Amino acid sequence: MRFLCLSALLLSTCSFASNFAGPDQFICGTSTTMQAEQLANGETGFWSVAVGTATFITPSSPNSAVTGLTFGENVLRWTVFASSGQSSDLVAIWCFNNAMPVADAGADQTVDHWPGTTQLNGSATIAPGTCYWEVISGSATVAQPNNPISSISGLGAGTNVLQWNCDNGPCGSSSDQMVIDAVVGIGESAAPALPFRYDASQHALIVPPRGKAMDLVLLDAQGRHVQALRTPGGAGLWKLNALPSGIYTVLAPDHDRSALRFVVNR
Repeated sequence: MRFLCLSALLLSTCSFASNFAGPDQFICGTSTTMQAEQLANGETGFWSVAVGTATFITPSSPNSAVTGLTFGENVLRWTVFASSGQSSDLVAIWCFNNAMPVADAGADQTVDHWPGTTQLNGSATIAPGTCYWEVISGSATVAQPNNPISSISGLGAGTNVLQWNCDNGPCGSSSDQMVIDAVVGIGESAAPALPFRYDASQHALIVPPRGKAMDLVLLDAQGRHVQALRTPGGAGLWKLNALPSGIYTVLAPDHDRSALRFVVNR
């Protein structure tokens, strides 16, 4: 606000002029032209920096070019000197960085439906530009919506579409989408190969070559103990010709409790 006072015989008359340093500006880059009100006859002016940085090409001109501004907010002061005194007004110049990349939501992902968590990988944000995650379809809870690499949880089964929205002021806005497929069972891993197999043609349990002995236990369909065998090191053959028809299970307690279920047909 411009504040001018005239004094005469102990009486004061004051006048006010708003925003005479010019309107706030939002620019892409670090240079612009000031837009202060023109000086009246007999007045002089001078630009100075209140917050940030600036180099004024013509510091005494209300329309001076200015360079070297800091990205983010810069507050500049325009001071007018008149015979009646001086007045000052502040103007803010917001500088946005053109180096901020166009929005990129990152690669699509496939994750386990439960617990339905992963980490996002959006493009970087450069202040004063801002970005945020938006759920377009499906369901998800983004822990830090403005963080490009936020963790995410609560993904719904199937396809979930997320969008990374970026606002870089006068440098431009952009958005990009990515898909997270939450698939039931994707986190399961294949069981290790069993150290034995049942050969129906021989009615025998085949133990492939191995370096140490192995204990095996044979159970019937009701889980009752039928036989036990300790195989020597190397290949082995456990003949089961005497077994009646039915469903059987072979356990190997010393091999991560591996189990094989097979059927004997007579």
